[in-house]
Amino acid sequence: MNPATSQKTLEQTGLRRIGRLGFLAFLTGFSGAMMPGPLLVAVIEQTALQRSLWAPFWLLTGHALLELIILFFLILGLQAVIARPRVRGAIGVIGGAALVYMGADMLRHVWGLSLNLEASPHGAYAWPRLILLGAAVCAANPYFTGWWATIGAGQLAHMAPKTAPEYLAFYAGHETSDYTWYLFVGILLISGRHLLTDGVYRALIILCAAALILLGLRFLYVGAKFLARKPGPEPQTPNSK
Repeated sequence: MNPATSQKTLEQTGLRRIGRLGFLAFLTGFSGAMMPGPLLVAVIEQTALQRSLWAPFWLLTGHALLELIILFFLILGLQAVIARPRVRGAIGVIGGAALVYMGADMLRHVWGLSLNLEASPHGAYAWPRLILLGAAVCAANPYFTGWWATIGAGQLAHMAPKTAPEYLAFYAGHETSDYTWYLFVGILLISGRHLLTDGVYRALIILCAAALILLGLRFLYVGAKFLARKPGPEPQTPNSK
């Protein structure tokens, strides 16, 4: 194989990996986006009051900025140890178990879920306050922090992104799922809430839960394989002596 062909193959492999990272992050991101919580309430309230998609957009921007900070600290904490097979295995198993549990719990409670699309009687907020509100309601939500402590960290350990484009693909994929879901809710609120019935919402939850369980089982399998490896020498870091 000549150097030009080899370089092209490496570039294609890198692009496929970036695409896979983004797609998996997009898929699992719905596990957090679709569950009812304070952010959904804020989106419903402000969209109904302002009758504009700018309301959910700015709320999601605040949410995305908060997640960028969380991802930054996760990267700082994981990059020194993520190459260790046993660490990757342990986090993969924990993250996989969290995915399976979350998917099963979503299926267990799906018939009792209802998408309440009634706005509360607060005033409409300007965009700077919407950004702050989007970040604040997520920071105060235990489900949000729990998701990143288990599934978010588990995904990073399992996927092991190494380059800036790979980390960007992970972040962009995750945020795209949030924007997709909440802008979808916003469109339905503006155009007519009858399109998103409880039956449609529950069907979406079931599909999301099934995908989470399958991904969780995959994480568990790969994590168990890492844990089963025989201990080897610790990976060298650039600062190692």
